[in-house]
Amino acid sequence: MKRLKRYRRNILRLFIIAQLCFFQTVLFSQSEKMSLEDAIKYALENTNSTKVSLLGIKDADLAIQQGKAIAKPQITASSNYNYFLLTPQSVIPDFISPTVYGVLNTEGIKDGNGNVVQQKAPGAGVSASFVLKNQFSIGAQVSQLLYSASYKTGLKAIDLSQELALKQVSSKNMEVRNQVIDAYMPALLITETAKTLDKNIKNLESLFKDLKATYKAGFIEQLDVDRIELSISNLRTERENIDRNKELVLNGLKMVMGYPLDKNLEPTDDINSLMPKATDIELTGAIDFKNRADYNVLTSSEKLTALNIDLNKAAYMPTVAGFASFTENLNSNNYFTQQVYSQPQSVIGVTASINLWDGFATKTKIERASLALKQLQLQKADFERGITLQVMNARLAYINAVKRLENQNKNLALAERIFDTTNKKYKGGVGSTLEITTAEQQLYTAQQNVRQAQYDIIVTYKSIQKALGSN
Repeated sequence: MKRLKRYRRNILRLFIIAQLCFFQTVLFSQSEKMSLEDAIKYALENTNSTKVSLLGIKDADLAIQQGKAIAKPQITASSNYNYFLLTPQSVIPDFISPTVYGVLNTEGIKDGNGNVVQQKAPGAGVSASFVLKNQFSIGAQVSQLLYSASYKTGLKAIDLSQELALKQVSSKNMEVRNQVIDAYMPALLITETAKTLDKNIKNLESLFKDLKATYKAGFIEQLDVDRIELSISNLRTERENIDRNKELVLNGLKMVMGYPLDKNLEPTDDINSLMPKATDIELTGAIDFKNRADYNVLTSSEKLTALNIDLNKAAYMPTVAGFASFTENLNSNNYFTQQVYSQPQSVIGVTASINLWDGFATKTKIERASLALKQLQLQKADFERGITLQVMNARLAYINAVKRLENQNKNLALAERIFDTTNKKYKGGVGSTLEITTAEQQLYTAQQNVRQAQYDIIVTYKSIQKALGSN
């Protein structure tokens, strides 16, 4: 009985372990399905590049607080303690001794042996100390910036820096969005290709089954069966290659999304659902450079560079600040046994400073900032030309892709008609398997050409949106 109970417990444990392993396998084997918009949203929330740009906004906010703090009252406190091992001595003229000697004894003052003590000559110096051994001071100071041209210009620069940080976030989000689109579309195309292959393999397998039955009945040759079998084998080999390539493409998509590389991901959109139709404005409308986030970043950089000129010019203007301070000095030879002398001190005032001569350093800074502005303006002009070229090329590529799709759809309809006719002829006993395999290959090629043309339309349309800054 005990052995039976122990056996049942062991069986129960094995069952539980098996269930856990099963659920774990199912959990990790499941693919997370994402549409294109889902993939873009995930990337904007999880890529490190977008997180870095968001940290730039926080840094810009802190920079504003730091800059404004300069114009607020500045309060400092200080304390100091000194102990003089040797007190400093000062030499002063001895104007007392000669007078005393002259009054007491016109012949001079004698010592204990009756010798006359040599009188000090008028003007001879004596050493004296005016410093006590212990010095302790404590104080506080308040200062307030009253006027500074550099400060006002600096605040404008800080505000522009915050604006630049926001535009950089927008530019980075657009960059991430375009990267996801560029990585998602090949994954989608390869998925659609796999579906087409599966459909063609299924059709050929059905035909192959019929051919085997016909061959066993003695109505066709082994060669006819082998041709169809070879076509199926070629399609299966290509299908396996697609599975391997799909994994590579999906890994690239995961990378740009910030998605875990060890988790499965499956695109859910299909090419037909994403097929766009460009508007007249997109194909022929004027280009508004301000719609491009990266162009706005360049514009903000231009404003900052221009402001840098004003900031350097502000160095020629005076800076005025007010201050007030209080200091308490406590001096004594011994704080515990001798008198402590207190010396309080308080002062208020205004200080003004202006740069009179710096060896043309400020002038050179202004000239360099002007050169940097001119360089940026030239880069901006080239960037505008580059955007214009991008839009023109994207529009032409889209028009060509649309024309190509029209032609490929006609070719597909023709290939389907040829395949259906060939199939009917063979079933009617007037065709050959060679004609069927040839028609099947032509059909598959036409299907792939249509998929590629659809893919090109989507990609070129996204290129138009990217160039116009409207996606």
